[in-house]
Amino acid sequence: MARKIFIDCGGHDGCSVIQFLWQRPGFEVVTFEPNPVFRGYYRYLPTQLVPRAVGEHDGTVTFTVDPIDGDGSSIVPGKDIVFDNSLANYQCPTVEVGCIDLSNFVARNVSPNDYLCLKLDVEGAEYAILKKMIRDGTIDRVDELLIEFHWFKCGVAEDVHDRLVAELENHTVVRYWDAGKQAIHRRDLKSKLRRALMLVVLWPRHLWHGGFRQRGFLL
Repeated sequence: MARKIFIDCGGHDGCSVIQFLWQRPGFEVVTFEPNPVFRGYYRYLPTQLVPRAVGEHDGTVTFTVDPIDGDGSSIVPGKDIVFDNSLANYQCPTVEVGCIDLSNFVARNVSPNDYLCLKLDVEGAEYAILKKMIRDGTIDRVDELLIEFHWFKCGVAEDVHDRLVAELENHTVVRYWDAGKQAIHRRDLKSKLRRALMLVVLWPRHLWHGGFRQRGFLL
């Protein structure tokens, strides 16, 4: 039986899970988020949380953490971490985290008959990941690529970025993604109450549309 799968890479505080399933309940969901600060936010979310980064290889990587709001954290050396540059990268903490080859993960867990929505908000790591997925042919298992690109923050030339997007559009539907409105990390009580109310509505809708059939993903 074909599955509907949402792979959420760079999950932050679970905002993308909320936004996606609010619009499209019933998908099986797995989230990759290596920042330990965010783990508590996933306690009641309908997703399998994997506390690792995604990249082009399995192993460990150095993860530079955005200490302001966590939003700019990255495994890409030289990528600007803090949005307003109030802190230089060398002033930001680093931690060694597990990393999983996303292309191999897709090959192991998604069949050609499945419907896959892949979301990437991985602060510059998307370029190496997507180039490998094109080489491996796993990009052809992606029905929709929901993405925030960061070429201007990590030293990728605009023409290189444009060529990659053009190549991706030969394989899949590319859509810009931003779930910032659903984030609650370091937000006020009103934002947290709003999420709680959304979850009260979301869970029954999600289960009604088949969310109870979620299987485990192979790592």
